[in-house]
Amino acid sequence: MNLTNIHDLPQALVDAVRNDPYTGGGDISVTKLIDSAHRRVLLKKYGASVVEDVSERIWSLLGQAVHTILERANKSDIVEERLYSDVEGWSLSGQFDRMDLRNETLDDYKCTSVYKVMMSDMKEWERQLNVLRWLAIQNGYKVERLRIIAILRDWRKSDAKRKQDYPQKPVATIDIPVWPLDETYQYIRDRISLHQEAEAGGTHIVCTDEERWYAGTTYALMKPGGKRAIKIFERKEDAESALTDSTVIEERRGGYRRCEEYCEVSEFCEQYQSSREISAPTLWESCEGS
Repeated sequence: MNLTNIHDLPQALVDAVRNDPYTGGGDISVTKLIDSAHRRVLLKKYGASVVEDVSERIWSLLGQAVHTILERANKSDIVEERLYSDVEGWSLSGQFDRMDLRNETLDDYKCTSVYKVMMSDMKEWERQLNVLRWLAIQNGYKVERLRIIAILRDWRKSDAKRKQDYPQKPVATIDIPVWPLDETYQYIRDRISLHQEAEAGGTHIVCTDEERWYAGTTYALMKPGGKRAIKIFERKEDAESALTDSTVIEERRGGYRRCEEYCEVSEFCEQYQSSREISAPTLWESCEGS
């Protein structure tokens, strides 16, 4: 990967990003296991050609700083240990943030947004922690509870005072559902098989809408020339039913947010390149007004 610094950030930050010691381990890590097999193959193939700016790594750098601070925690806890287990001929590795042995609890710390905690589902975190739990058990630990400790990087005290449903503190503790071990093991086997097939040239294996962070098309009821929607509909038929002679419908086409903004290999991805569409909104006026 080629690292740039187009925003002229301080050299110390550039060096900190460039000298990231993380190397993963084994044939596949937990993070890559739960992620797109297609994207992983493209990164292996085109990684040397990928260009990324250091500014895109700042939040990741902050997260690593939090993990360093955890070393000050209770010395009876285990911090940042990497675990391994062989599955389907591959070595699976994963590193947990903190293990509370007394309470049989595995914690993972995230520097994230208020939106992620309030509005997003926790499927990715749930998969990650349950696979880490399975690995921990294979390595002799007993884990009965899983938690995300979310440090909310954009938390604001003023919003906490004004909004009842807003997090009331800049740290949220989220209990993650614990899967039965046999179901976790089957999930791991299925994912490794998928990655193995993709690596062997399975061209039919592409990213799912979830992996591409797909946002579906919506239909906004608008005043002509207006900037804000009166109401937003997921179905075109519902928007058309609400249409009057004084409103128009703006089609807000769905997109693949990860492909468009956050995937380092999107320029090498035939799936993304073939699915790109013009994103300009389309307007329909009421038949009554024509």
